[in-house]
Amino acid sequence: MEKMSYRDKFIQMNKEAKATWVVAAILIAFWWITAFGLAGMDFTILHMPGWFVVSCFGVWLLSIVLVSLLVTKVFKNFSLEDEYDGANAMTMEE
Repeated sequence: MEKMSYRDKFIQMNKEAKATWVVAAILIAFWWITAFGLAGMDFTILHMPGWFVVSCFGVWLLSIVLVSLLVTKVFKNFSLEDEYDGANAMTMEE
């Protein structure tokens, strides 16, 4: 587990939150593009409309890939407990 200062923890949490929002936006955009973009095409997969299968199962598979990228590349393991390190400690008076 990585030791981080109070400030570094908040910077990392902000980075993780922004990356999560980006992934959510990508998934929503993918669903909209495939659902409404393929709606005019007349094809079926397993007796279901093609747009439904591609948009629903495609978002599911894409979310697995993007979340695993988030976990391996963006997220870091650190303790949320306050650790006093003297130099970078923030107090209520500041």
